[in-house]
Amino acid sequence: MFHKKEFQKRWILTILSVVVSIFILPTLTQAQKILFEDTFDKANDKLNGTGKWHTVSGAWVIKNGKLSQNQRNGKNLILVSDGHWDEEWNDYWFYSTIRLAAGQSPLLIWRFHSDEGAGFGGKDTLPPRMQQSLRRHVIYLELNKDGKRSVVIRHIRHIVKEFEKTETKTKVDKGTEYWIKIENHPAGYRFFLTGNAAAAALGDYGPVLFDVKDFNIQGEGRVGFGTLEAVIEVDNVYVTEPEKNPFAVEAQGKLTTTWGLLKSSVVQ
Repeated sequence: MFHKKEFQKRWILTILSVVVSIFILPTLTQAQKILFEDTFDKANDKLNGTGKWHTVSGAWVIKNGKLSQNQRNGKNLILVSDGHWDEEWNDYWFYSTIRLAAGQSPLLIWRFHSDEGAGFGGKDTLPPRMQQSLRRHVIYLELNKDGKRSVVIRHIRHIVKEFEKTETKTKVDKGTEYWIKIENHPAGYRFFLTGNAAAAALGDYGPVLFDVKDFNIQGEGRVGFGTLEAVIEVDNVYVTEPEKNPFAVEAQGKLTTTWGLLKSSVVQ
């Protein structure tokens, strides 16, 4: 009888081990595919380029666990710093949450690769590596343009225009936190937005708002945030390899704990 119980325990442990190897461990591996992250838990993090962020213009601060821009005048910009960005990254997914506190237009920025400010500030205020670049290419999404739509703006060699087929009727409500996902790859990009935090944690950002083919500079360029006459709050910023959902990291920890409890209950 004793041997039978021992056999049953070993059999159950074997099955659980298989479940972990097939379903849990691959999920845990996803957490190692994060290229950049900041949840703004440290209020004293520097935003002057010596930390994770480089302020180009505006009054950016970390307050109450969020990155905030409190100046409601003109264009304002903050980018990932030289020390935390690889200029070769061109196939990544960009996640963040954003809340419009006041004003009109939050700006989501990616593929920023320029030796001049593109209206956000002078060349001397850009990250040092960007000041040495000869490439002038900026893409950003302006939410709430004219208070009624969202569009992609391309700024290439001083020529600024709304990119074809990127206008949507989507706009953000003041005071509501939205979850953003931008799938950037060498041949183009796709943009998603949802106000449902629970769905976003499961990887569901709703339908794609636009799907653009854009081969210019092969997808290279930094990510960041900006404002146009607006006050915003940003949190949960991640840049990952494609098909990774960083917001599942907490759930992964729970899976590990669950495995430990299951193992413990079997061997007792």
